Amino acid sequence: MAHQLIDALTTDWDPEDFHDTFRERVEALIEAKAAGEAVEKAEPAPQPTGAVDLMEALRASVERARSPKDTGEKAGASDKTGRRKKPAAKKHTNASDIGSLQSLTKTELYEKATKAGVKGRSSMTHDQLADALTKGS
Repeated sequence: MAHQLIDALTTDWDPEDFHDTFRERVEALIEAKAAGEAVEKAEPAPQPTGAVDLMEALRASVERARSPKDTGEKAGASDKTGRRKKPAAKKHTNASDIGSLQSLTKTELYEKATKAGVKGRSSMTHDQLADALTKGS
């Protein structure tokens, strides 16, 4: 298959068919400067073609793959563009509101139970923590 590709792309090369346009432009600028003519500024740089900078893509990939221990964030915590997501805002709820307690995570309930001094909290389920906080308030 590689031979077929090479054969398909192979053409006869005649150096007379090609000329160095860069060299021609430089020579024209030198002649213009020597003659005292005003020289135009260079053309602006071409716009990016959409080609990917491979080193930048590799760096971004390595950043995304870092372990949570290295970054202090959850692994894969980035959006579709590779940018890091902002952490979600903490929910502010009143412990006496049963509906609000049910919407909290077990970790959040555990923290509230720790602050409230609920005994036996380490072995409690989510619902048991919510009930203990409701009864304790």
